[in-house]
Amino acid sequence: MCKQSLARPLFLIWRKSLDTGEIPFILKTANVVPIHKGGSHGAPENYRPVALTSHLIKNFESVLRKHIVSYMEENELFNQGQHGFRHGRSCLSQLIAHFDHVTQLLEKGQNVDVVYLDFAKAFDKVDYSMTMKKLQSIGISGKLGRWIYSFLTDRKQAVLVNGEKGTPFDVLSGVPQGSVLGPLLFLVLISDIDSDITSAFLSSFADDTRVAKGIISEDDVIALQSDLQAIYRWAEVNNMEFNSPKFECLSSKILYPCQYPKRHKKMGATWNGRQRARKIERDLYETRYGKKSNTE
Repeated sequence: MCKQSLARPLFLIWRKSLDTGEIPFILKTANVVPIHKGGSHGAPENYRPVALTSHLIKNFESVLRKHIVSYMEENELFNQGQHGFRHGRSCLSQLIAHFDHVTQLLEKGQNVDVVYLDFAKAFDKVDYSMTMKKLQSIGISGKLGRWIYSFLTDRKQAVLVNGEKGTPFDVLSGVPQGSVLGPLLFLVLISDIDSDITSAFLSSFADDTRVAKGIISEDDVIALQSDLQAIYRWAEVNNMEFNSPKFECLSSKILYPCQYPKRHKKMGATWNGRQRARKIERDLYETRYGKKSNTE
């Protein structure tokens, strides 16, 4: 009964808001709750600022996000190496894609270097003008574009700890961590991070990014370094910053190549036509080798 009573007033509020491209100021004020990430409790950098915003605006953000995501997925506007905040993708899907790529390179006899990158305060560094420019480049403008610009700008927030609230202050950059649209707008901003990469394989989960490259000669090392420099240039243009001390490089190679048997023998397990079993169950009884095994 309550939702029926609220539906019409909320529709009128958000219809007016979208038509004018303006959001009531009170709905753009957030309470920021610092969540400890680990390390010293006295170091501000060890806290993640989570913005608590009004449920009213979150409801409308959800409606807009649904349509924007549908539009971007249908037109393949997301970075295909991005696995964060996307339906059907996850940390696991990124890991599988990365592992598959590395395995293919190793099977070709190449060594593999993987560089793990880390953005410094990625969500807090989001540049409004760059984000709006990229939204326009993918066809999101007009009323919706103006509404998103209003959503990003003229925000205020206050720190809330143990029930004590600080003095509100202006937010000059970044998307609210805890909002519905914030992560999506971040994905739009970094969607072209690999636009100037020529040879490496890049995959990301939100801001956590890894760059992999097969290495067989010094030229490949130079090419990987060139791609990393291209990513650095992208960061400078987009007013983003890397946390270089947290970079890691992992090198992989096969020390002892697999020796495939030339012959194999079945151990007597048989199936008759009346037995029901899935293929995976049959494979428990009969080992199947890949094409490279050359078994008889």
